[in-house]
Amino acid sequence: MRYLGASPSWYDEVAQILLAWLSYFAAVHAMFHRQHMGFGGLVMAMPKPLRLFFVLFAELAIIAFFGVAVWYGWAILPIAAFDTMVSLPWVSLGVVQSVIPITGALMIFASIGTFPKILREAMDGIDRDHAEIAEAIAAAEADMRNDDRKGAV
Repeated sequence: MRYLGASPSWYDEVAQILLAWLSYFAAVHAMFHRQHMGFGGLVMAMPKPLRLFFVLFAELAIIAFFGVAVWYGWAILPIAAFDTMVSLPWVSLGVVQSVIPITGALMIFASIGTFPKILREAMDGIDRDHAEIAEAIAAAEADMRNDDRKGAV
């Protein structure tokens, strides 16, 4: 459309908002799979009681942080409802900003939902990073064996 000189007037503003929404929801997806950066090796090096404390503390901190995000994200929606997008005046900024409380609540849900697995792994001394690396190596070795069998035929 830009090449033809007929680009919609709302394109840039909507693209920026959609990128923000995509980033927030991608972070939620990463949280459900516990793919965010962490300090697994450091926590696994601790004795079990200290490990338990830090895992519990980290989860409570995550829930508290996103609880604040949900609370204030929700509180700002009525204020943002009186403003609109520049290029699409019929779209309220309340709709645009609703991504904050929505994804914050989903993050809390993801944290609570995946916590039993994280706690079990921590108590068993399983470092997720090392476990994922071991799985990737095993899969690559299996692929190599399959390729060798195909070449021998």
